[in-house]
Amino acid sequence: MATSLSVSPSPCSVPQISKDKVDRAVSSAIYFLLPAGEIARLHRIPCAETWHYYLGEPLTVFEVHDDGQIKITVVGPDLRQGQRPQYTVPPNVWFGAFLTCDIESFTEDGSVFVKAPGRDPAVHYSFVGVTCAPAFQFEDNELAAREDMKALAPKAEAFINYLVPS
Repeated sequence: MATSLSVSPSPCSVPQISKDKVDRAVSSAIYFLLPAGEIARLHRIPCAETWHYYLGEPLTVFEVHDDGQIKITVVGPDLRQGQRPQYTVPPNVWFGAFLTCDIESFTEDGSVFVKAPGRDPAVHYSFVGVTCAPAFQFEDNELAAREDMKALAPKAEAFINYLVPS
């Protein structure tokens, strides 16, 4: 069986391991600064993407699932307010992000939101990281089309217009 599975003894005390070669790295990680007034456009990728909060203001991750359901998750330091220090978006789910404080208020279904007055991006920002598994590849990144997203999640039109610039 070891021969048919291409396994061999491991130097790490694991009895047998497989040495399958993959053309894609197991994971990738980056960090970036999202200033006030900027967005991470609505897009999807075929890998899980974990957002990690590091510094600054909380960030809201907005998801649109294939069944039209939306999910809103705040990534930030205040656990008492329901924020999460990290959050994973599943593979192939449409998602985008923005600074939580850039929006004054919104409805849970995403149908209505009120933007906050403009804020100084030198002072108001979110410093976050994302880890993708398997690794992110630019050719896999698919930007959302506004009309397609409105058809998928019509109640979330306000958010879709915000996260899918024309």
